[in-house]
This record gives sequence, C-alpha cells and structure tokens, in this order.
Amino acid sequence: MALKDSLKLRFEKLADDVVPQLLDSWGDLQKRLDDLNCSLANRAVPEDRRSRVSELSLQEKAQQAGQDRPVVRAAKTSRRK
Repeated sequence: MALKDSLKLRFEKLADDVVPQLLDSWGDLQKRLDDLNCSLANRAVPEDRRSRVSELSLQEKAQQAGQDRPVVRAAKTSRRK
C-alpha cells in the first residue's frame, strides 16, 4: 500500500469519526449562543419597558404578516406606590 493510499484511508477514517461529533457540537453551540443572546437582550431592556418592547415587536410581526388591522392598545392602569 502506497503512502498516498494509507494517508487517504486515515483521513477518511478521521472524517467518519470526527465530522458527526463536530456537527452535534455545532448544534449545541448554536443553542448556547441563542440562549446567551436572549439573556443579554433581557438584561439590556429595563423591566418597566419590556411590555412595550413586546407590544412593538408583535405589531411589527403583524405588519410583516400583512395584517393591517387597527392596533388595539391595553388600557393603562394606575400603579399604587
């Protein structure tokens, strides 16, 4: 067996062993990065503005989906301090 054939077999075996593990690890890495991104986004928006940010996000999604219905806003309630 020539050196070229030997190296080719070794690389094929390595690829068969390593590539599936790398693909599994890549999915885990993407999930962790998504979780980190969500966590950072939650920390970036003050607690009292989160409901408004969610409302605006839903309005934008509705417009993108072609829903041109009038916007219904929730009635404001007074807070007791």
